[in-house]
Amino acid sequence: MSGVPSTPANTFDDLCLALGLISSSKTPQELFERLAKTLHKLADNQPIALYRRLSSGEVRLTYCYPAASAITSYRQLLTFRSLDELRTSDYHYYELKGEHGVWGYIGHPTAPPTDALQWVTVLIDIAAQRLHLLKAEHMTERQLGLKARRRLLSRDIKRLTSLADFLQHHGHGWCEIFQANGIALAHKGELYAFGECPDRQRIFQQLEDLEATADQNSTVELEGDCQGGLAAPLSLASSHLGWLLIFRQQAIVPPTEVASVVQFSFWLPIEASMVLELADDLAVAVTALDVVHVNRQLRKTNQRLESLAHTDLLTRCWNRYYTELVIEEWCASNATCAVLMFDIDDFKRINDTYGHPTGDDILREIARLATQTLRSNDHLGRWGGEEFIVVIADATLNEGVCIAKRLCRHIEQHPFSIPDSVTISAGLTTIRTGESPRQLLERVDKGMYLAKTAGKNQVMIC
Repeated sequence: MSGVPSTPANTFDDLCLALGLISSSKTPQELFERLAKTLHKLADNQPIALYRRLSSGEVRLTYCYPAASAITSYRQLLTFRSLDELRTSDYHYYELKGEHGVWGYIGHPTAPPTDALQWVTVLIDIAAQRLHLLKAEHMTERQLGLKARRRLLSRDIKRLTSLADFLQHHGHGWCEIFQANGIALAHKGELYAFGECPDRQRIFQQLEDLEATADQNSTVELEGDCQGGLAAPLSLASSHLGWLLIFRQQAIVPPTEVASVVQFSFWLPIEASMVLELADDLAVAVTALDVVHVNRQLRKTNQRLESLAHTDLLTRCWNRYYTELVIEEWCASNATCAVLMFDIDDFKRINDTYGHPTGDDILREIARLATQTLRSNDHLGRWGGEEFIVVIADATLNEGVCIAKRLCRHIEQHPFSIPDSVTISAGLTTIRTGESPRQLLERVDKGMYLAKTAGKNQVMIC
């Protein structure tokens, strides 16, 4: 480790210095490095391996010094998976005590010189005490940090709208708490990543294996190309939602062919427990986002259904049903309002000559021109076939006449897709106090008929 004094162990003074360095280590990684270097000297320069004992009884490599020597001459030292394998081998090992039994083991190829054995025991005891203290200090600080971050996460559930947003806002803080290089969330086949993470294909390959074999209520240390990663399930009410993955990239063993068969341990049990707590909170956030997404989709669907109920599919203006409802409301309100009904002149001839698809194009274009010509508070509806109705809101008869004539002129002058001119004939009236919608519609229909019989392409007031 850069900046760390060496820990030679050739003399009593050297051993005292080594003990001082070990007992003043600031992090578990620094402690492991200083302890391994000192034991390396005491054991006649043999490679030293530190293993953590899992709750399952398996062991995982946590630190090795010097790694190159172990790879070259003592590969088995790197590949032990259980205490039984270590015990039945020819290798020498010691227990590293923890606050609740054995934390792990320290191993090297052969027994150290007899005069060094006592010092080895003292060093390991001091290291165990320091490790216990470091874990307590660091975990207290990090647990407080995680608690604060969890509060922020809870606050942001309503504010942030995607998992990418959550990682963007909280990823750096989570990486700091867990001393990690990267963090990722896997949900519904998508991967959201922050910082340094393995590529998507490698992560999903690991997750496929986990989902087939792992207990989805606990954390799992990843292997192979994803070593250094810890996966925690996102679960809520017995539903598996995805995975939280946090990555540490520490080169215990250089990336050689032996690294593929070595199983490392980068995470302390209490760290794994903290990651699981964060995963529980994220499961709530994921569920909340899913609910928001579903509600958003429901709103869009309802809006579309409402639009379909009110809208003519061909022209995208109001359909007859909704137009009738609006006219009923205007008649009941006794408000000032003009109503225009118009029909496309000789539309049957257009259909017969150019075909119904062309006729549909003409209908759509007429609706578009009418919408552009009318005011923003006027309303256009398709009454049926080639007939349309316009509700000219808050308009006197004279104002209605101006708008109706302008519409006739715009349609007559518009270059349609056929060589023939396209015109409309219209009837115009105003709503009279106390009359029914039926009376109003009969009168305006009569006006349109009069416009047709009078020569077409005009407006008749009725």
